[in-house]
Amino acid sequence: NQKTNTRPTLEYCVIENVNDGIDAAMELVKFSKLFPSKVNLIEYNPIDMSSFASPGQSAIESFAEKLEKNNIIVNIRRSRGKDIDAACGQLANKA
Repeated sequence: NQKTNTRPTLEYCVIENVNDGIDAAMELVKFSKLFPSKVNLIEYNPIDMSSFASPGQSAIESFAEKLEKNNIIVNIRRSRGKDIDAACGQLANKA
């Protein structure tokens, strides 16, 4: 942003076998290069009654590496509270 001199942050929730592959990473690179931005990668937090899964730590790091190799600023947001089902989205969806 020219007024604040800060880059907007894109939040990207990474879901195993949905949007964690190289094609998804390259699409995110293309989108991120449309304007100066930075990307926060957020691992999906599994909830009851959902078939989605969180990618492993190495998959998220590999995804981040693909972005970084294309000059995208990346932060991996670590989930807290997963061990007690209190991570983002879990409390509201507990069956």
